[in-house]
Amino acid sequence: MADRDVERNCSVADFVATLRRIADSLERKEAARIQVAGKRFTVPLDAALSIEHEAAGGQEELELQLRWTSAT
Repeated sequence: MADRDVERNCSVADFVATLRRIADSLERKEAARIQVAGKRFTVPLDAALSIEHEAAGGQEELELQLRWTSAT
């Protein structure tokens, strides 16, 4: 698979809906299907979950991250 690094701005409603879909899938112990910038993929059940907070130069960032190894 080719490298990809996409960041997409979205409305509060879209952001909340995406978080809710992923959270619901995690609670049901199901893989989550998602689409970002035209690419559909599945977040597997064994994805590593992390929460990251960064602060530098007067700016702050919060990342909710799901990380996994893609099947080849």
